Amino acid sequence: MQSVCELVVDDKLTETAYQSPSGPITPIDIIYGHRVSLAQGNHYMAHRCGFTQRVLSSALKSAGFVMIASLRRKSPYFDLFALATQTPMRESDFRALVAAHFPDTDNP
Repeated sequence: MQSVCELVVDDKLTETAYQSPSGPITPIDIIYGHRVSLAQGNHYMAHRCGFTQRVLSSALKSAGFVMIASLRRKSPYFDLFALATQTPMRESDFRALVAAHFPDTDNP
């Protein structure tokens, strides 16, 4: 939400944020759901909530997850990653799991 809201603040609500296989995606699509898909009756594409990195991590902790890692990539990306476990594991194993599933921030 934070990255896309930067575009909203810059008055770019309906300007292309990035190109997807479905066509151009705008901040309003990211916030509320892909407008083209929604217009075609694909209501499952409606977004009902959004998270910041802190709020997502807090929600996972409140849900009982004991080990949590999260990553937010800034523009030109608009993604947020989280990995959480319900049971403790060795820190080195958890870091390996994170490395296997999170994008390489040094080489996106």
